Amino acid sequence: MKKTRITAAVIAMLIAGNTAASNIFPDKKHLTSANAVSIAGDVNADGDFNIADILLLQKWLLAVPDTVLADWKSADFCADDRLNAYDLCLMKRRYFGTSPDTHLIWSDEFSGNTLDTSKWAYELGNWKLDANGNFITNGWGNNEQEFYTDSNTIVHDGILTIAARKEKYNDPVQGEYEYTSARLSTQHLFSTCGGRIEVRARCDSGKSLWPAIWMLPEDSVYGGWAASGEIDIMEGWGSTPDKVCGTIHFGDVWPNNTYLTGNYNFTEGDSSESWHTYAVEWESGEIRWYVDDKLYSKQSEWYSANHKYPAPFDQNFYLILNLAVGGHFDGIDGVYADPSVFADGEKHFDIDYVRVYDLDKPFAPTPVTSLPLEAYIEGADASLVNKDGQTEITINNTGSLEYGVMGLIRSNKVSAGEKHTLSFDVSSTSARDMIVTAEDAVYNRYLNEKISITPEKTHYSFDVTFDEDMSIDLKFQLGSIGEVSSAGSHTVTLSNITWE
Repeated sequence: MKKTRITAAVIAMLIAGNTAASNIFPDKKHLTSANAVSIAGDVNADGDFNIADILLLQKWLLAVPDTVLADWKSADFCADDRLNAYDLCLMKRRYFGTSPDTHLIWSDEFSGNTLDTSKWAYELGNWKLDANGNFITNGWGNNEQEFYTDSNTIVHDGILTIAARKEKYNDPVQGEYEYTSARLSTQHLFSTCGGRIEVRARCDSGKSLWPAIWMLPEDSVYGGWAASGEIDIMEGWGSTPDKVCGTIHFGDVWPNNTYLTGNYNFTEGDSSESWHTYAVEWESGEIRWYVDDKLYSKQSEWYSANHKYPAPFDQNFYLILNLAVGGHFDGIDGVYADPSVFADGEKHFDIDYVRVYDLDKPFAPTPVTSLPLEAYIEGADASLVNKDGQTEITINNTGSLEYGVMGLIRSNKVSAGEKHTLSFDVSSTSARDMIVTAEDAVYNRYLNEKISITPEKTHYSFDVTFDEDMSIDLKFQLGSIGEVSSAGSHTVTLSNITWE
């Protein structure tokens, strides 16, 4: 019985921390502080972090007499000015590489001499394009000044280097640029829903340099940016390398989006120019940010308009690595690059490894029962809202074009000989006609159906077979069709939309 009571007491102490740990060290009799610049985890201040430090902190948490921590702050991995069992767990994770409750599910150690194109793809240019190659905006939507190429990376000695250069680059379509760099992604190659995403990296400093490690949704099931979310694992300001930040973007489609962010400030004498490990731990309902396993930010209060929490961060996201030049984050006047930064040559963003672990609380993407639609409105008065399980299109004035009001599902890749099925339920507060099409980039129609819709919900299903590889846009056309002008203001509801 005595042994049982002692074990229970020890467990309770480790969970809660001892008195000193729980009260932000009111009694510092057995605590000292080393220099401001210390080695994370080096509680005995011998210049090295090893198993002896873990055992020392464990003894201190168990209140072993005369146990002294020479540098207690080096073990404050939770960054909350106290020590407890949570810090010990993070300390062990840092030392052993991961926790016993995780396992590696994807990684790139950059051990060869070329980029592994089974894991990474280059995203090229300066323009943001849709999946059909149509122009959306320049500067990647951020006023970035660089042109991304497939010639600005090198893999050497186990390191991936992304190089930003001041050099003229002329593209026959996108024009002339003064800077080049690289942007890599795992889109269509690897994505994950939740987990620990960990990247060891460093970056040169200088005004207008913008290194980023981030994630975007594999499928924008809740609508366009940022309704379907964005996770920024690390972004750095070249002008202020003494800090980095971690951010999530969410809410609704731009410009009705919002974000939450947190900054990490390096200790004096340290910066993002040195090697550090940046990580997020992403669980259903909480995302946490770490630098060298020190927790500095966590977020849980996000949303996606008209969808249930934890949307949008309940779907698969892919990884992106890039080094931007100029732009709204650190550019001069939020646009221009600083040419003086490149006076001594190109600037580097170096990545040692990228690792993704499955946490002990895995969760699968939330099933999507109805594909979201993108609004296209030309010469009409209408609005589109995606909700869980359905899309509502309210039409006050159809205008004069059949396609003047549309709900779209863009850029569906199909292969020769494949048969696909488009299914949906539809109703309208006023009886009217709708045209449903499947079209390629030059508007050739492989499906062209005109249907009558009424206040009674009706199910439709259409099969389409393609004779060559292509990209298809699915369109629900609700403009000026037939006698729709007599319908007045009305709302069309589409639900259970699938494309299989």
